[in-house]
Amino acid sequence: MNIPTEAIRKELAPGERLLWSGSPVRGLRFENADLSKSGFGLIFFSFAAFWIHGVWSQSSAANSAQSPLFALFGVPFVLIGFYLLVGHFFWSALCRKRTEYAVTNQRVIVRSGIFSTTTKSIEYRKIPTLTLTEKSDASGTIQFGETKADHSGDAVSYAASKMEAVPDVRVVHHIIRKASATPA
Repeated sequence: MNIPTEAIRKELAPGERLLWSGSPVRGLRFENADLSKSGFGLIFFSFAAFWIHGVWSQSSAANSAQSPLFALFGVPFVLIGFYLLVGHFFWSALCRKRTEYAVTNQRVIVRSGIFSTTTKSIEYRKIPTLTLTEKSDASGTIQFGETKADHSGDAVSYAASKMEAVPDVRVVHHIIRKASATPA
């Protein structure tokens, strides 16, 4: 357990005991969902770059003043493609750097945010299921609640009801299971 930050200590209610606190694993990480995002990003980025190259080539041949401005229209698409290809790895690392977790005898606390900080409190009595996903490095995700299918059959999960990239995830999962089984 890491030493809790002042922000986490301020979140604790009178009589609430801290059982574990920590931060997600730092640095760049590759998750299973990243493969499809990066694959789509490669296609999107390549198409946008090819389109800009075609416009520039055509403007040089035609010696037109409007074509360079038309080529600039493709720049946002190149940037989106670049984000999908590799940028999301850096964004995820930045988000994890600004995230901290705490497990108490009453709830799980998740503090996160880049531009403003959001504190989420997940009370044990409101957690229908607890799902553990562990990676080979012993880090992983603890999801609170189930993934539900909506009326169209597409799988959607509850918004951010999880702790991601938790180091020693099995230990933290055990602490949460034990605390949720014990009356506060």
